[in-house]
Amino acid sequence: MIWTYKALNNPAARKKWLYFVLFILLVGFGYAAFRALTGDISGRLLIATTLFTLFVSLYTIITLGKPRHYYIEEDHVYYKPFKTNLKKIEGFEVDESKMLIKLKGAGLFSVRTLYFENLDDLRQVERKLKRIAGKI
Repeated sequence: MIWTYKALNNPAARKKWLYFVLFILLVGFGYAAFRALTGDISGRLLIATTLFTLFVSLYTIITLGKPRHYYIEEDHVYYKPFKTNLKKIEGFEVDESKMLIKLKGAGLFSVRTLYFENLDDLRQVERKLKRIAGKI
């Protein structure tokens, strides 16, 4: 089974990416403020801060609009370089309001959260997870 989502269309993923971008902006503006407070306010600092803001904004637009693909093949769920053996997870939590499934007991370099754009895909994956993981 294959499904696709965009972070822009999923409330939990959108919130996660926006907090990440906000953190990057705070670090960048904090550094610029530090440089300005130490007396190094110049045209180069303003140009660098403006370019930094523009690049982070472009990164945000691309990241939120990029389609991301998950697929389940046999007993594994794959998302780019990450994969999780579904028979080894301890359980899963379905949150229909946020349109996500959290896998409990997934390893460090494995898929931990499955995001969705629509509830039909979420319910299909939930049924498949119950069948594979042995949860009724």
